[in-house]
Amino acid sequence: MKYRKLGHTGLDVSAVACGSWQLGGKRWRGLSDKDTVSFFHTCLDRGINLYDVSTAYGQYEDEAACFHSRSQELLGRAFEDKREEVIINLKLGHLDEYTHRRNFTPSYLIRSFKQSLKRLRTDYADICLIHAPSIADIEAQQSIRVLQTLQELGLVGAIGYSLENEPEHLRIALKQDIDIIELQYNLISQECGEAIEEARKHGIGIIASGVYKRGLLTGRFRHLDDLPLQDEYWQYNRNLCEGKLVSLLETTRNLLDQYGSPLDLRKAALGFVLDHPGVSTAVMGHRAVKELDENIELANQCLNESSAKAESSPIPEVEEAELETA
Repeated sequence: MKYRKLGHTGLDVSAVACGSWQLGGKRWRGLSDKDTVSFFHTCLDRGINLYDVSTAYGQYEDEAACFHSRSQELLGRAFEDKREEVIINLKLGHLDEYTHRRNFTPSYLIRSFKQSLKRLRTDYADICLIHAPSIADIEAQQSIRVLQTLQELGLVGAIGYSLENEPEHLRIALKQDIDIIELQYNLISQECGEAIEEARKHGIGIIASGVYKRGLLTGRFRHLDDLPLQDEYWQYNRNLCEGKLVSLLETTRNLLDQYGSPLDLRKAALGFVLDHPGVSTAVMGHRAVKELDENIELANQCLNESSAKAESSPIPEVEEAELETA
């Protein structure tokens, strides 16, 4: 596993990170609890040290109508005795997996933070992000001030926002006192590229998610009937967003034809993200050890090829007059 600096945070993060949404077992069909804990251990054994989790991942309701996060609970169970070996990226404020409802009031964020730490079996979060805010939410700065307070109290390391493919949101966020931004960035959704470069110049760490566009860039899906409708995520989107899915699948087919094979497409998709100098790590939704190993191998290939290319590039000569001026 290769590691890279995460902005100015001082954290060294694995180039490939592990998402937990797909293992929560609600909207997606996850593994059993025992197998999920074992899988997290395997990820750590492979060198992955960054784990991404939200209060909305694997959400379920108990008999008292209280909501819980299975993803958080299983991460806590997996790493309770290995806490210093992992970096937890905790996201707050997004209320559920199906809607864009959110609550960024100070009282809710603090309560949600405390509950999350309890589920994660820890007393601090390495990274804490406001999850899926609107432009108005970012401009108001109410939510980020809550995280700044938690940071001052030593309960949180780095803070920032978790966004979708939203370059304008990113540009507004960059004007604030933050450390990290997580966002969607991939071969299909490239709009944040310039803003990521701006973030790099400010020392803001970038965590990229959606590398495979929720599976569309794996090369496994060419038509609607190819989608795994046993997963509630795809059922939900086919029922409500079929036209958008048809368009995305057409783009996917064109990319697959361009790169030649599903494996080559996956390598191109991962390489596209990791080649951006502003991206420190790519959060990926590994579901099985075979997928995990392939993603790590592809990442290493991409990074090795990128390094070899950089080493072979000639260093431009500096004119004597330029040296004198300098």
